[in-house]
Formats: sequence, structure tokens, C-alpha cells
Amino acid sequence: MTAADQIRLTMPEISALSLRAARGAGLDWGMAEECASAATWLAAHQFNWANAVLHQLETPMSRQVIPAIGRWHADEPVCGLHVGATLSDFACLPEGPGFGALSLGPINGPLMLVPFVVRAAKQLDTAFDVSLGAPPWLRVSGDCVQVLAGRAGPEMIAEVTIGPTRHAPDPPHNAADQNAVVSRDQYDRLDRLALKMTVPSSALSAKGAGGLGLDDD
Repeated sequence: MTAADQIRLTMPEISALSLRAARGAGLDWGMAEECASAATWLAAHQFNWANAVLHQLETPMSRQVIPAIGRWHADEPVCGLHVGATLSDFACLPEGPGFGALSLGPINGPLMLVPFVVRAAKQLDTAFDVSLGAPPWLRVSGDCVQVLAGRAGPEMIAEVTIGPTRHAPDPPHNAADQNAVVSRDQYDRLDRLALKMTVPSSALSAKGAGGLGLDDD
């Protein structure tokens, strides 16, 4: 990717763009804010945040999961964003990961889940191993994430399991990034989604726009 094909964004810009794209894709404000928060975390920790967000917003997928002790249930793979938001709600409850290994079921786009696992680790003050149906993929504690096996692609579908571990991840060598590079194609796709939340103007709305005139009541 040449310099001409790259756009460098700050974390606030990534947050704002992801929020507007999520709203344009039809998510409510609360879930759009969760999407923006997750995108910013992924960008700051050098994960492929743009593809992760685009996969969640451009791909039709299930958003329904039923939390239960030990294993969550879904009829089909569920998007990582919605499972992550649910994990935040249930982290400290018996259905959460603090009481032993927890299978979250098949996740569509498990990379989007990572910021929410980090949030749960902070809430519970516990280190977790995250597995994708195999040996541990990530080790998480606080804001520290160690990749133990190859990085998961944003479009992967995998059975995700979270389990407490007594081994803390190795601390990162560098502080979180303050900006990130995105391709022009990724930026344009996110921007097109964001534009969908813009309400087209009409003759009636245009007539009512602006401040009151001197002759207005």
C-alpha cells in the first residue's frame, strides 16, 4: 500500500468515524458507541480495526445470544460486537467468565470481541486465555494483551472460549498508539456508511432552517 493509498487518523477521528458508520449501518446509539470504543482500542493496539468494523457493519449476521452458565447459546454464529457488549453486561454475573471456563459459542468476527474481554478482565481483576477452538489465541489482563497464536482475521468464524489463567501476559513493549493508518478504500467504505445517517434536506426543512427573522413571532 503506497503512501497515496493511506490515511492517518487520530484515535478521536477513528472513534467518530466508527460511531457514524455504525449509526449509518442501523445500530442504535448505545451499540454504535460500543463499536466506536472497540474500534479505538483495536487501533491503539495495532489490530486491524477497520476490517473488523467493516465486517461487523457490512455483513448480515445474527445479533442474538442467550447467556448461560458455562456456555452461551445461539442458533447461528453471532457478531462479535453484540456478543462483546453482552459480555460486558454479564461479566460479573454467574453467566460470565469469572466462575470458570466459558464458551461463547460460534462468533462471527472474534477480533471485535477482544476489547470487551479486556474490559471484563479489568472488571474482574483476572487474567484470561481466549481460545478459538484450539490452544489459547490470546492472553489478557488489564489493558495488556499477548498474542499466543496467529492473529485471527476479522472475517473468521470460530468457537470462542474464555478461561481464567494464573499466567499474566507479557507486558507490551510500547505504549498504545495515538494514531493509525487506514487504506483509502477502508476509509471510503466507512464514510459511505456514515453518510447513511444524514437526513436528506427537504423544501420544508430548508424553509424552517436558520434563526428567527425580525418579523417572526
